[in-house]
Amino acid sequence: MKLINYLIIQIIPFLPKVFVRLVASPYIAGITDDEMLVNVQKLNNKGYEVAIDILGEHVTTQEEATEITERYANLYDRISSKQLDANLSIKLSHIGQDLGYDVVKSNLMILVNAAKKHNNFLRLDMENSPYTSETINLYKKAFENYSNVGIVLQAYMHRSKDDLDKLANEKFNVRICKGIYIESEDIAYRDYQKIRDNYIILTKEALIKGAYVGIATHDEYLIDKLYLWIKENQIPTTQYEFQILHGVPMEKKLQQLIKEGNKVRVYVPYGDNWYDYSVRRLKENPKMAGYIIKNIFIKILGR
Repeated sequence: MKLINYLIIQIIPFLPKVFVRLVASPYIAGITDDEMLVNVQKLNNKGYEVAIDILGEHVTTQEEATEITERYANLYDRISSKQLDANLSIKLSHIGQDLGYDVVKSNLMILVNAAKKHNNFLRLDMENSPYTSETINLYKKAFENYSNVGIVLQAYMHRSKDDLDKLANEKFNVRICKGIYIESEDIAYRDYQKIRDNYIILTKEALIKGAYVGIATHDEYLIDKLYLWIKENQIPTTQYEFQILHGVPMEKKLQQLIKEGNKVRVYVPYGDNWYDYSVRRLKENPKMAGYIIKNIFIKILGR
């Protein structure tokens, strides 16, 4: 099965986009804002909260950065008008980080103010290592203006423990993920179990320090281990949530978590840049490609 999944991943870039979209469609919540918002409502109806992400990164012009910033700001208006249970998660390179500090800071503050206007939440996603320190600095600037903002720490980065020690308190809101970028062994763990172990260390320490933690993983080993620790230590459900990527087939476990009083948030990517994102996600998770294609053929044969 591993070989089949690997072969699928190798041929995906050479397939027609329509096929790639069919394979990756469970991951993508739509192309347009309207399509995405319909899917957000469906997720809310199932008991999930949502984090919205417009696909894309590393814009090269101020016009692009401004357009994306305005689109995100408008989403806060639409979330509010539709009374959806959703917030936004943004990549700073998508709103101009590569164009200079002043550009990205200005656009970030527009979004901070939009979130503040609607008493909503804004998360700054974490990209690869050249951006880490500046992302943390911009998070601090945003927090000075509005406390309902958060950031992401990656368990595979050596520095994350020190970053957490400096940032964590009862007002700190952090999503903890494993990390997906290819980084040097000098600065990042490569061993699978070491990443898992550090994930557990970071999550426990953040909760002990009183931070609000988004436990963002599809790894059921981590979910089960941390959930057991949370229950044993009587961590209140108001201090954490489980987060999952849109389309990952874990409905049974997620619904059980909700039934037991936990908050589960679905990370919802959408937008025009669906193709590059889809190819990347499928390469990152070959098992998912095999799972999706198997179910496509089951549906076809079942007709």
